[in-house]
Amino acid sequence: MDSLLDFDWRRRVPPNEGEGVSAAGFVLAGGRSSRMGHDKALLMLDGEPLIAKGVRKLNRVCAEVAIAGGSVDLAPFGRVISDKNPGCGPLSGIVAALGQSSFKWNLFLPVDAPFVPVSVLKAMLAEAADHPGVCVMARTQGVMQPLCAVYSRDALGVLERELAAGRRKVTHAIEAAGMVKFIDFGDSGWFANLNTPEEFAEAERRVDSLDT
Repeated sequence: MDSLLDFDWRRRVPPNEGEGVSAAGFVLAGGRSSRMGHDKALLMLDGEPLIAKGVRKLNRVCAEVAIAGGSVDLAPFGRVISDKNPGCGPLSGIVAALGQSSFKWNLFLPVDAPFVPVSVLKAMLAEAADHPGVCVMARTQGVMQPLCAVYSRDALGVLERELAAGRRKVTHAIEAAGMVKFIDFGDSGWFANLNTPEEFAEAERRVDSLDT
C-alpha cells in the first residue's frame, strides 16, 4: 500500500502528520565505513558528531532511543546494542535492535543521513498508528529507503530467519514478513547517505539545510 503525503515545501511539514504511535528509536551505526576511511558516526558536521545529531533527532519523536551496532566509542552518546552478526549488513543491526526493544513499533534512522527532517519521522510514525502490517517505509522518486523506516517487532521472527538463511537484503526480508506501507517524499536529498569523503564535503556545503 502506498501513501503520498502533500508537503508544505516551504516549512517541510506534512499538513496531516497527526499523532504517531509510541515507539523506540534506533540510530543504525554498524557499518564498516570502508569508503570513508574512518567511523562515519564520529564525523563532525556543523560542529557536532553525526551520531549525536541522529540520537537527538530521534529523541524528539521516540519514547526511548538507542544505537544499533557501532563500536564502544559511541557509548557516550547512548546505549549501544551490539551486532551479533557483524559484517552481515544493516539487517543484522535491525534484528539486534528489535530483539532488545519492548515497543511494538521501532523507528530506524541511518547515522549517515543527517538531512532527514524530523517531520518525515513524525509522518512515518503517524502512518504506523493504524497500519495493520509490519513496516512503514520512506520512498523517494521510486527508490525505497529501508533504513529510514518504522518496523514492527512482530516481524522479528521472519527477519531472524531471513538473516540466518543468508538473505540479507532488508527490503526482501521485511516484505517476506508482512505488508509494507510506503510513503513517498519528494526530496531525495533528505535521504542522501554520506559514504565517501566527497559526499561528506558536499554535506558540509549544505549545512544550512540541516533540520536539527
